Amino acid sequence: MRKILNPSGIDRPASAYHHALLIERPAREIHMSGQLGERADGSISDDFTEQARHVWINIKAILTEGDMAVADIVKVTSYIVGRENIRHYVAVHREEVGEHLPPWTLLLVAGLGSPRYLLEVEAIAAR
Repeated sequence: MRKILNPSGIDRPASAYHHALLIERPAREIHMSGQLGERADGSISDDFTEQARHVWINIKAILTEGDMAVADIVKVTSYIVGRENIRHYVAVHREEVGEHLPPWTLLLVAGLGSPRYLLEVEAIAAR
């Protein structure tokens, strides 16, 4: 069972997410490492939006491998390089999660493991 928690005693979520999600006794969970915008062949675009789209291609591939879907995601953490990229990521994130809106934390960071990486996204899914 899942229950969305957006308590009336605190301000509404600032973007496309819910404050919390109560999950009672999930049978299976997937804890993903941070996913990068690399393609299957290891190449990566210099374009932030293209990297963001590939991050979600990778997340969905992992979910599929685990017999889950985006609707099973219960937490997302996004690490973004460059304040100017936040709005571009938010647009891709909203497109990918649709109406699901899992709890989501977005962090602005100075850099990631390689200068070519402009974002990294971790996700947890449960069913």
